[in-house]
This record gives sequence, C-alpha cells and structure tokens, in this order.
Amino acid sequence: MDTKSRDRLIVLLVISIFLILFIFLWARSKFAPDPEPEIRPVPVSTVQPVISDLREDLILSAVLEAERTIVIVPKVAGTILEILVEEGAIVAEGDILARIDPEPYLLELQAAESAWLLADSSMSRINRMYESSGASRQQFDEARAARDAAYSTYELARMRYNYSDISSPVSGLVLKRFSDSGNLASPDQPLFIIGDDADPQVKVRIPEKYWHSFTDPGSIKVLVSFPVGGDETVLESELLRVSPSISPEGKTFEVICSVPAGNFWPIGARMRVEIILREKKSSWSLPLRSQSGDGGVWLVDSDSFTVSRLDAPEIFRDNVRFAVPDEWAGGIFVLDGHHRLREGQIVTPFDGGA
Repeated sequence: MDTKSRDRLIVLLVISIFLILFIFLWARSKFAPDPEPEIRPVPVSTVQPVISDLREDLILSAVLEAERTIVIVPKVAGTILEILVEEGAIVAEGDILARIDPEPYLLELQAAESAWLLADSSMSRINRMYESSGASRQQFDEARAARDAAYSTYELARMRYNYSDISSPVSGLVLKRFSDSGNLASPDQPLFIIGDDADPQVKVRIPEKYWHSFTDPGSIKVLVSFPVGGDETVLESELLRVSPSISPEGKTFEVICSVPAGNFWPIGARMRVEIILREKKSSWSLPLRSQSGDGGVWLVDSDSFTVSRLDAPEIFRDNVRFAVPDEWAGGIFVLDGHHRLREGQIVTPFDGGA
C-alpha cells in the first residue's frame, strides 16, 4: 500500500472513532435517568404561642367636656365696675363673678321704697276711715291696689339692684370670659360661659360599620386617659348614651361616655378613648403575621424540621393576634417565609422574636 493510501485510511479511521464516540455520548445523555434534584432547606423565622389578652377595640380621640355649660348673661345693663374671675377659675355656686355699677339701681330702689311707704301709710289711713265709715269701699280698694302696686315696684327695683352683682348659678369652671372692667354690660350680650365639671364626659364619633357592635352597650368597656398631658392614669368610663341615628354627612354616630369625677383633668383636654367591643383573656395566641395568604399556618416538626399546613382556627382575633387551641401550646410555627413552603418542606428555623 502506497503512502497516500495509508494516510487516507488513517484519516478515515480517526473520523470513524470520533463519530462512534459522539454517538455513544449522545445516546448516554439522551437515555440516562434524570439526577435527583438537590433539596435545600428553606430558612424561616418561627414563633411559639404565648398567653395574652386579645381585644377587639377602637382607639379614638375626644375632648373632655362639661356635662352642661351655662351662659351667664347680665339681667341689667350698666358699666362693669370689676371682673372678679379669670378664664380657668373654679367657682362655687353663688360666687360673685362681676359687679355692674349699682348707683342707678340704688336710686331707683330708694324711690320705689319711698313710694311704697307712702302708699302703705295712705292705705292705713283710709282703712281707719273705712272702718269708721269715713271712706267708701271703693276708696279703700283703690288705696289697697295703689299700695300693692307700689310694693311690687319696690320689689322689682330691689331685684334689679341685686342683679348688679352677677353670681354663678352653678359650681364649675370658667370656660370663657367675654368682657373687661369699664365696658358696658347688656342683657343681650353674655359675660361668661361656665362648665359644670361635676360630671365631665367625652363624646366620640364612631364609624357606621360598628353600629351593630353597640346594640348591647352594657357589654362594652370604655377606658379613658390623658396621655398628652403626661398623666399615665387610665380610668374606666361608663357608656352613657348611643346616638339613635347615623350622621349622613360623616357616616358616623355619636357615643357619650362619662369620666369619673376627681381626676384633675381639665375641661377641654384631648383624651384618648379606648372602646373595647369584645375581649378574650389569657388565651394562647399567635401573631397574625404567622398566617399564610390562604389563612393557614405552618407547623414545624422539631425532629425532622419539616413543615405541615394547618387551618387557622376561627376562635377570636384582634388587630395583632389570633387565638389558637390549647393543644397548640409548645408548637413551633412559621412566622415569616411561609410563602415559599409546600407540604413536607425542610426548613431552617430561627427565632422570629414576635
């Protein structure tokens, strides 16, 4: 065999070997079984049930108001000689708040008193004459009527004179003062507004979606506090009245709650009002975050670190936690990361701190 033929044979042999090797590798990759996928644990944060008090509540703000407010209007006109109280002053029933110049009313009183005494003297004289038949019955009746009219005028003048001292009809707090000394007082213009703070109260506006929750007001608990004023005291309030109608403008209804007297909170203070609609005390519970999108929870097996899905019970829930059965106590549940889980998934748990 010449050299040229031998070289051709070698080339064909090499090509054949490479072709056979390629076919072998292709067939092996085509028909070989798929390798088992590597299962990697999913890191998840976990949490255990704890005993807590659950509350379905509303937290609102309101202004502390007097049970009633009294507008003090002078009954006589005149120049104000002095104002004896300032806004914020605490007054008792009968305390003098201001004085109006009494001089015109004193002169009026003195004139009315003189007229009354004169009419009374005339009545006495005519009465003696009538008894001795020296005066007629008509003269006697006219004299008595004149005396009674003069006495009424005197009493009216005395009342007007006394009205020059403006006193408080109730005990309470001076909420507003409208005038100063030297100004002219008039029965058409108020001088003070006084709040009767013996039984203060708060009024809160409740969204209409909670209307049915207030069908039994006796089961509702109300807590009030004044945190803005730096007082950490929390007092239990009494629900006094629920409005029978819903405001069409704001879609709310009004609830009035009492505030225990003697709390030293000022009228007009901005109060924090917590209305507890329902509550469940000392219940095993989990954070709402531990629920997956379909409402279930994932239980972690502490031995195999695999997870299994459980339906979340509908026992009780508030805005943060939900109640779980007592037999779930001590269990380990997924807090964060449940969206990546499937039944039997291996996980790497760490404490979520919730």
